[in-house]
Amino acid sequence: MEKFATLEPLRLYTASSSSSTPKKQIPKPVQLVGRLPADLHLLILSYLPIPDFPAYSRCSRAAAALSESEKVWEARWKALDVEKHQLGSVLDDLEQHNREQAGASRSAVPPTISVDDDFGDFASGDVLSSAPSNDEMGDFVGAFDNVTISPMTATSKGKATTFRGMFIRAHNLLKQFTKILESPPHVILNDLASAVTPSIRSEALALRLLSSYLSIHVQPLLKWRTLYSSLRSAMDRFDANSLTTFDQADSKADETGMREAAESSWLVWDGNGDWEMGKVWAEKREIFYEQNWDPMDNFTKDGRGLDFDAMHNFMDIILTAIKEHGSRAARVFPKDSGVLLFFADRVATEVAGEYITSLLTRAREISPTIFLQASAATFREVWSMFDAILDASKLDGGESVVTRTQAEDVVYRMFEVNMDEYLDEEVENVKRAFEAICKGWDRQSEAQSLASAERTRFLTSQNPAQVKRNVLASFTDVLLLPVTIVPRTVNAVGGALVTGVVTGGTAAVQGIAMLNPARWTGTTGGQEEWKEYESKGYQAYGLDDSDEKKSTKAKKTNGVGTAAAVLGGDGEMVFEIGEDEDEEEEGGFVGGDELNEKNAWGNHDVAGYGNGGGNGTKTSSTTRSSVASSISQLDVKSPTASSITSANSVNSTKSVPTPLPSSAASTLDKMDLLLSLDIALELIHTSRESLKRVETFGSYPGHYGFRVRDTIEELFVLMLRVLSEGHVVKGFKEATERMTLYKPAEHEEMTSVAPLLQFFELVHIGDMIQSMVQVYFDKEMAHHIDKTDFLNSVVREKKRFENALDDSVAAGLNAGTDLLMNQVDHIIQRLTKPREYYPPENVDMELGPTEGCKEAIRCLEVHCKLLKGSTSKEVLEVFHQEVGIRLIAILQKHIKRQIISLKGGFQIIADLNAYHAFIVSLRVPQIATEFSHLKMLGHVYVVEDAKDLAQIVRDVTRYGGAYRPEDIYEFIQRRSDWKKIEKTVDKTMYNLSFKEDCIIC
Repeated sequence: MEKFATLEPLRLYTASSSSSTPKKQIPKPVQLVGRLPADLHLLILSYLPIPDFPAYSRCSRAAAALSESEKVWEARWKALDVEKHQLGSVLDDLEQHNREQAGASRSAVPPTISVDDDFGDFASGDVLSSAPSNDEMGDFVGAFDNVTISPMTATSKGKATTFRGMFIRAHNLLKQFTKILESPPHVILNDLASAVTPSIRSEALALRLLSSYLSIHVQPLLKWRTLYSSLRSAMDRFDANSLTTFDQADSKADETGMREAAESSWLVWDGNGDWEMGKVWAEKREIFYEQNWDPMDNFTKDGRGLDFDAMHNFMDIILTAIKEHGSRAARVFPKDSGVLLFFADRVATEVAGEYITSLLTRAREISPTIFLQASAATFREVWSMFDAILDASKLDGGESVVTRTQAEDVVYRMFEVNMDEYLDEEVENVKRAFEAICKGWDRQSEAQSLASAERTRFLTSQNPAQVKRNVLASFTDVLLLPVTIVPRTVNAVGGALVTGVVTGGTAAVQGIAMLNPARWTGTTGGQEEWKEYESKGYQAYGLDDSDEKKSTKAKKTNGVGTAAAVLGGDGEMVFEIGEDEDEEEEGGFVGGDELNEKNAWGNHDVAGYGNGGGNGTKTSSTTRSSVASSISQLDVKSPTASSITSANSVNSTKSVPTPLPSSAASTLDKMDLLLSLDIALELIHTSRESLKRVETFGSYPGHYGFRVRDTIEELFVLMLRVLSEGHVVKGFKEATERMTLYKPAEHEEMTSVAPLLQFFELVHIGDMIQSMVQVYFDKEMAHHIDKTDFLNSVVREKKRFENALDDSVAAGLNAGTDLLMNQVDHIIQRLTKPREYYPPENVDMELGPTEGCKEAIRCLEVHCKLLKGSTSKEVLEVFHQEVGIRLIAILQKHIKRQIISLKGGFQIIADLNAYHAFIVSLRVPQIATEFSHLKMLGHVYVVEDAKDLAQIVRDVTRYGGAYRPEDIYEFIQRRSDWKKIEKTVDKTMYNLSFKEDCIIC
């Protein structure tokens, strides 16, 4: 047992726990002086006047030691602002002055003994100098009555490096001037001038140092307040003298003398109120007293328009004054004085502000539209002051005395008084404009429903998708054009001027005015409604008399593929119809002759489609056309000759879209008037016009910056609501109601369903409107908002608009599907002959679809193809699926109404094959499968043996579960020989005979 060592207890994880646990720091003991902490004593000393320090120091040695703490004297030294204003030279001058006086009288001075005590640092001085009175020095009285200290003691190297030593030096040098502060101001200035370098700047620095010395932060004497009042009087006298010196230098254009006087006056200014020298200088500028301008000159002679040439000239005067006087202010006055900003602010408020107020007041009296245009234009004009202020603030070294924010605030403060009224009026004006446009369209659509006018439509074109792409591309180009804010001519603000320059077959188009429907059809939607509003002081957007009188012409083109151009009434280029690089995947473009032959609509070619066979001339209309003006006047590009040739040669085997029957042309002029691209363009134009005006104020900071951004969003939201509720949804709803009233039996036309064709045209227009809204959103609104913020009002309203359009289209398609299938059922019933599937035995049959089948399929093909390109693939697939489901039901009812012989069974199979081929072309697999089962159903009419027929009926897997034996049993009952084979079929299927196994009671 002695071999084993005794086990010692171990503490597990001692090292790791000790290393991970931080050691608690022991707080340092608080240093007490008496019963109070030392920090509290230092705080008391920071507020204690200098004369009370000896009494405080006599409390204890610890208190005496605290009175010499560097923390206390650092605050007193920094309160003198020696480093901040570079006042060290003043102390050196005063010290040199004292040395000169001491050297002159040293021979008469008796020997002195240097005494070292706790308060000797404050006794340094000349024995010849008179001792301060008892009420001045307080507890200092009698401390050094019989001793003197050499002047070098206070400025010894050991003491001068500490804050206490530096302050004692300054205190001893400045204390001697306190006795002269009871003299008149001019005596004070004379005595002070004799003690420093003879210059106005040195005197100003000395006065600045004395004012800091006799401040509440230093309190060097008991009567420091009285002494400071006397010093303030002397400083005011000095400031008046400096102002006189400045004026004299200003009259001589002596910038050096002006700068010296300004800096001296700035040093002695106490910081209360406005700086007198800068204020007086600014008030003497002649710009405040000139009245060589009239704000009313910015209106045209008739007083109804704007012409800002006068304001442009006025701003030239303002900018010249700012650059001339502002640059001198930047060079002459101290940087911190802000004289340049003060001068610019007064110019903006008193000169430019009054000018703008008079102008806007008169504009408000004319009409709200003129007021809005004038507000945006005036702000754009006065914004040039910002650049002028920055240019004037730049010094020779590249340094600027004014920041960009300060310069911007000058303009913002000046215009703030008009912002509330402007933003409120902008929203109200847009509401009135939207209301007038919609009411005008309602009136005009009623009149147009009775009139006939040639129109170009999406449905009549050989390639609607290509037309829509070209129209949308042209709309995008137009949307990117700049908007004129500052009017220099009679044209309305916000609508850029259209000046056409034709060079090499291209059009230089400027301005959103090209979207003005007046340039397309010779009239404007809501024009009559606007006359009512104009009588109340409002103005129609983007219209003048010349626009209303202009008619749209087309440039004649000779030769295939020549670029066509649409000209205004005065010959100016408005739109160009150039070449197109894209081709549709299915089908190609056809030439003009071929198109005229195939299109039964009567040469309703889309602009640019066709060759030189036609002259391409377009007639102007006195009424708005819902689609014609939009399609024909926007930049619809035509393919080149080579592309047409290649399309006809290479794609000759491809199917050309079936042309619409001519009989539908007369009825198509009704329902398609319910929607208009022109109205959408007018609404977007009006919204963009207001949006561009508000964007002028987009950089506004603070409260008005938020209001501007909210107004921008509100303008877009209002446009979407009016476009949705006042036009799109309303039009689709009325179209749906009209379709429900259509009865196929009352019309002779078989192939086309006029209301459905019209509705498909509306779907194309609605899709085009949605595309234009999306382009407008991407180009104009996306950079103002966060598109990923689903709570944003613009994003929510845009989604609501899209959903409303989708719901309207879906409701219309549902009604249209019912209408189409009723038409198909009507065609089948009307064109199917009584013995179509029970022909005489001696008649030879040509196997092929019946006339009713052909017409039904032709009707379905026409309407299904018309819908392509106007809706999404998902909606199109649902429509095709619904058509297929309802067609199956119609065909089943149709078969059950017929009597079918064995010979006629082959006719049934031929029809079902044709229907199946049509359904397969729709590319909906689910419906194709259903029709393949229906096609197999036709076999039950060509089987002669009854037992074999019964086996087919009982075979459930034959039709993929789509039909039960009971369903097949109903179909075979339509056989002409059913009475002969009924017993055999029943016995084979059910193994019974009704006559043998059933008893009738």
